Amino acid sequence: MGSNYGGKLEKLERQMAEKSFFEFVFGHFIGKLDELAALASRTVISLKSRVDKNKIVFMHYDNRYQCNPKYICNELLRQNKGYDIVFVVRPEIADEFPSPLPKGVRTVKINSLEHFYELATARIWVDNALCCPLSFVLKKRGQVLINTWHGSLGLKKITGVPDPKWRLGAKIAGKTTDYMISNSAFETQVYRSTYWGDPKIKVLEYGHPRSDILFCGEEKKRRLKRKVCRHYGIPEDTSLILYAPTFRNDMSLRYYDLDHAAVLAAAKERFGGEWKILDRYHIKVADKLKKRRPDPDILDGNSYEDIQELMAVCDIGITDYSSWICDYILGSGAGFIYAPDLSKYDKERGFYYPLEETPFPIAENNRDMVKNILTFSKEQYAEKRSSFLEKRGCREDGRAARRVAALINRIMENN
Repeated sequence: MGSNYGGKLEKLERQMAEKSFFEFVFGHFIGKLDELAALASRTVISLKSRVDKNKIVFMHYDNRYQCNPKYICNELLRQNKGYDIVFVVRPEIADEFPSPLPKGVRTVKINSLEHFYELATARIWVDNALCCPLSFVLKKRGQVLINTWHGSLGLKKITGVPDPKWRLGAKIAGKTTDYMISNSAFETQVYRSTYWGDPKIKVLEYGHPRSDILFCGEEKKRRLKRKVCRHYGIPEDTSLILYAPTFRNDMSLRYYDLDHAAVLAAAKERFGGEWKILDRYHIKVADKLKKRRPDPDILDGNSYEDIQELMAVCDIGITDYSSWICDYILGSGAGFIYAPDLSKYDKERGFYYPLEETPFPIAENNRDMVKNILTFSKEQYAEKRSSFLEKRGCREDGRAARRVAALINRIMENN
């Protein structure tokens, strides 16, 4: 606490040294006025606008067409219900022409007046994080917030996030959410024991729409593999490893030290064939870590828009504590954990259960990571996988998007 306070004090002193005292105080005062004016404008927009009973607004934590919102959108478009569907995206995505989003989906720029207006007038808000609450648009009577979340069966605790803005958003979400979409008895318990404990919030164990793709047939999987390989310009018979670690609260980069060459060599020795690794880093550290890529066998996983499609075609998945691995387990690939700061991370962030309870072989150093690949047993992994999913009451079956779409249809019909 002391060192953090000292850092803030040093930053304050630097700011004051660069400006006169009057400029410094006036700048902070104006900044606060801007914040208040922004909040006031959103309140006015909300109060003076009426709900459009045919409109749905979707938000994703990285303001992209991804995750559960994407797959719910796709299902609604497939059903051709004629809804006015709006997706809040980054400015560069909104400005791209032709739009990278499917026909039938309108885009608005994040934090624009259009963004706030669309939220203020939509019948349904669909969120996969805390985007709608942190937009600070007044939710009116008759509006419905459906939160699909972006995690699933663990691993790291939601309550371990130290960011005060995030915590504020979570508290607002707990007061404004109408439906939480869960994929298991375990996830339902997590929701109920954190910010969504209000019994008025309905937790529906529908499964996660984003995971439906992991239940696709072999023909669709071959098409997806062809698409991924064309994106990277590699032969279609290349075997792929998805390495996607999470971030640390202190934004440290020293724990992303996976020995890519050793992992590739081990995979080739154990399974045969030619291999490449897709490095897909968390959005908070990706820009810094992408520069580390040393050779053509290590591909930019962040350049591919949809991690779910990568999960569907990658033969091996490696993470430290990111919950995507608990989606990946639903497919046919082999999952591994590489966690060089395991005990430290557990103390600082915490896990819902010991990682040893997962079916994933765990390594805290590169030597053990290689050993785990070389000694991997498909039979043992399959047995542990089934036990893990059963113990956590997993409900995934590849039909989650249809269930959520049916919920939306019922809400829209009940005017």
